This record gives sequence, C-alpha cells and structure tokens, in this order.
Amino acid sequence: MKRISLFLSLFVLLPVAGRAQYKMSTQEYIDTYKHMAIRSMREFGIPASITLAQGLLESGNGGSRLAVEGNNHFGIKCKGSWDGAKIYHDDDAKGECFRKYRNAEHSYRDHSKFLTESPRYAGLFKLETTDYKGWAYGLKEAGYATNPKYPQLLIDLIERNRLYQLDRPHGAGGLLGRRKERQEYREANEEADEPLPPKHVVEKNNGVRYIVSQEGESFASVAAQYDMSVDRLLKINDLQNAFPLEEGTALYIEPKRNRASSTSAGRTHTVEQGDSYHSIAQQYGIKLRKLQKLNPITRKFPPRVGQQLRLR
Repeated sequence: MKRISLFLSLFVLLPVAGRAQYKMSTQEYIDTYKHMAIRSMREFGIPASITLAQGLLESGNGGSRLAVEGNNHFGIKCKGSWDGAKIYHDDDAKGECFRKYRNAEHSYRDHSKFLTESPRYAGLFKLETTDYKGWAYGLKEAGYATNPKYPQLLIDLIERNRLYQLDRPHGAGGLLGRRKERQEYREANEEADEPLPPKHVVEKNNGVRYIVSQEGESFASVAAQYDMSVDRLLKINDLQNAFPLEEGTALYIEPKRNRASSTSAGRTHTVEQGDSYHSIAQQYGIKLRKLQKLNPITRKFPPRVGQQLRLR
C-alpha cells in the first residue's frame, strides 16, 4: 500500500483561533486573492487593482479581526438592506455593526455589488478600468472612507506592487471562460517578471490524481494551472479557506472517492499521533463527509490515538 506523506500542513488543520495569529505578507495576500479581483473586474467593471488594494488596506493583509472572524475584507458596515450575518467592531463609534460573510469570496462579491448598486458610486463607472488613480480619488469623494490620505494609500499599494498590470479590459457579457482566465493569469505573471511555476508530477492515490505544491505557489496559481477556480480546489480538498500554501503540500486536482479501494488500503485506519479526520481523509483519497458518514463518532469527538476508523 502506498501511503502519502507531507499532506496538508499543520496550519491548515489548526482551529480558526490558532490561524488568526498568522498575518499574510502583501505578496501572499495578492497571490491568494487576485483571481477574485480579476473576476470582479470582468463581471462588474471595477479595476482589479483597486479591488485588491482596498482589500489589502482595509483588511490589513487579511489579518484584521473583521477579516479573520467575519471574512469582511473591505470594512463594509451593516447599512442599507443588509439582513445577513453580523459582526460588531469598534470603528468610528463603539460596537458598530459590520457585515459578516461565509468566506472571502462572498466578501469580494458583495464589495462589487456594494459599489455597483449604490447611486453615489455611479460616476466611477464612467472611468476606464485602467484609470486606477481616478477610481482611487473617486472613492474618497463618494464617501467610501474618511481618511483624507485614502486615495494616495491605494495608489501607493497599486504602484508599489504593480497591481495595475491586472487591469485588463473585461469581455462583453461578463465572466470569461476558465481557459481565458487561466491565460490572463499567466500573462499577468509574465508581465510582472514572476517566473511561472514548473509543471507538477501528477500522481494517483485511490485512483485520484494529486500534485505536491512547490516553492512560491499559492492556491490561486495551482487552481489556474488546472483550469479550475480556487473555490473548486478548496472544495475538492475539504478546505474552507485559502491560506498561504506551504511547499510540499499534497493537493487533489479531481474529486476524491467515497471510500478507500481494497488495493490502496485495508478496511480500517488506526489513528496515530498527529492524525486529524481531515488528514486521514486526504491520506486515503476519500471525501471527508464520507469518512464522517462511515464513522458517525467523528461528528462529535476529536480523534484519539488507537481509535479504529472505517474506510469503506
């Protein structure tokens, strides 16, 4: 039986409270979320550079309390007709209400809708998507932020990180196909003088293809190489959020099986020190929810050394 080691790193398996202590670098944030900014530009006409710069600034590189606990990357408050989840945070006043999202993808999409559906930002959409300076000053004039230096803060982030290279004309009819999205991602990296990651050696476990991440890769870059969205890659690997991707992390690039095959494993797994239900599911190439269905106890109690888990 071939057993895969070096599966998802400990930072993926730690509880949310532990992950909150990790703060992304600027480049890690860009690599993780720029595909969302490009998607927003294509569908809504908002410059990707502006969206990404706002996310960086408002969320503190994804490390703010609103971003970590509420997946709110843009500091959008509970104004208007918002009837979703809420998180309370001290801002201009004590205990103000902010929107809370299921994941960062929802935050990025709501930010785009927030700008497109509010009349006070209508004038911005007369600007070209390449006019990031006009958008930066326009956001301040429309009342998005009270900081008088807000436009220059955005412009500095865009120019220092060359985010303007992501501001490409969006296609008529909204979202482009995945193949075109992948090509644009590659072109953006080439123009930024960033080397494209080498091709992976694709292997199989339980009949399912997987790759092992290489130095400098992110969930976004891996997803782009295999013509899928980051959400799809995360779902396949039973993950909720995209975190900085460590070298040597094994990722499946197609859906896992409902159970382990008789050729790849026995009928049970004995829990060892350091195991989690997630790492066991990854090890045998089976879906986490199917492992939980086979072993109902997994929904109530953490794994303990010596525990026997059914695999099929």
